Amino acid sequence: MKFCFTALMLASASLASAQITITQAHMPKAKDTLRYSTASAAGVDPEPANRGANRTWDFSSLTATGQDIYKYVAANTTPYAFYFFNQIGQKTADSLGAGPLVFKNLYSFYTSNSSTFKAEGLGYSYSGIPLAANYTDDDEIYQFPLNYGDSDVSTFKFKFAIPGQTTFSFLQAGTRTNVVDGWGSITTPYKTYPSVIRVRTFVDEVDSLITQIAKVPIPRKQMIYRWLSADERVPVLEITGTMVAGNFVANQVRFRDKYNGLQSPFRPRASFVVDKTSGFVNADTFSFTDRSTLGQGYTWQITPNTDIKYVNGTNNKSRNPRVVFGQRGLYTVSLVVSNPFGADDTTAVDLINIAYGVGTSVMQLKGADLYPNPAKDHFSYRCAFPVKSTIQGFDGRQKNLILMPGRPIDISKFSPGVYIVKPENAPAQVLIKE
Repeated sequence: MKFCFTALMLASASLASAQITITQAHMPKAKDTLRYSTASAAGVDPEPANRGANRTWDFSSLTATGQDIYKYVAANTTPYAFYFFNQIGQKTADSLGAGPLVFKNLYSFYTSNSSTFKAEGLGYSYSGIPLAANYTDDDEIYQFPLNYGDSDVSTFKFKFAIPGQTTFSFLQAGTRTNVVDGWGSITTPYKTYPSVIRVRTFVDEVDSLITQIAKVPIPRKQMIYRWLSADERVPVLEITGTMVAGNFVANQVRFRDKYNGLQSPFRPRASFVVDKTSGFVNADTFSFTDRSTLGQGYTWQITPNTDIKYVNGTNNKSRNPRVVFGQRGLYTVSLVVSNPFGADDTTAVDLINIAYGVGTSVMQLKGADLYPNPAKDHFSYRCAFPVKSTIQGFDGRQKNLILMPGRPIDISKFSPGVYIVKPENAPAQVLIKE
């Protein structure tokens, strides 16, 4: 239900011209990309006593410790359009969980209309199948219009269960109480907003993990202070915390901000290793091993991407893929890791060197830089300037060479067989000596 504290409104009528009203028009919309910074919550006081009309809040001393972006998209641009028609989604994680219970591509979905902004459910992929978990009682985050003195109470209920399995489910239920307890101006490190309202929210909920053995309830009581401006579609400042012995203790601070180059301290750091850096076409399997910290989602990119095979049940989204290369050349490898706090990437240029191997067909050898190939007494290397190189037989013997433009290399005294020519800073190639 929703009602107004009429007496408070009348008492502040003389100052009404400075007040604002928050409506659906001030909520996030599809294609919004809104940057915010996080700050240390230590010692932050949302000034619970500083409530009422024509107040001034000063949080200019907050120091950003990290930064991220709220990104909102239309539901029909996600894999979950069937479940959340005409709603907006916000990606919350690339990957969540471990072992056999790994959920990918997680989105939270919201509805915004003239009366409410509410959470509708969660979209996720399990075993490659897009699925959804919906609120059976929607969580009404705001009820409109929002004016100073307004108050509303609503309930919510959400159940998460994987279709077809009964191992576990997750139930979240509770009550949300909003009170618009102040209006005035606020200063953050980003800017001063001359007209804002403050919404104080108390969320009293119980999270329950339900298994075949038992139901384990976990009570959660959360207090949230949000300052809303008609100039922004996200809170200009949000302070979240809990009540301890009657006192508010902040544990999260976010404020609208411009780009400052900072990343969240919980953002992942990308790193990987590979078991070898050279091998032969369609012969060697390269094992890439993730060494990232705090990673949950993984995307590998190998360029050029011609005739690359992921094997042993892996793909370019696997944490530790296995790869076979079907063409000779130098390959650059990139890894992007992500989690709900951001993403990071790393690139190794010309990391993998692939040469033709024994059994390579004459058709595959066409276009190689060694000619003639097979060769009898001499071979040449197509190059524009002298190149240091080695030639190595399969018996392990090796000889240093200088490859000159158009100048034949004498191999008349080499035994017939297969040799690897390894030019400096260029792909290794196979030379067949007749």
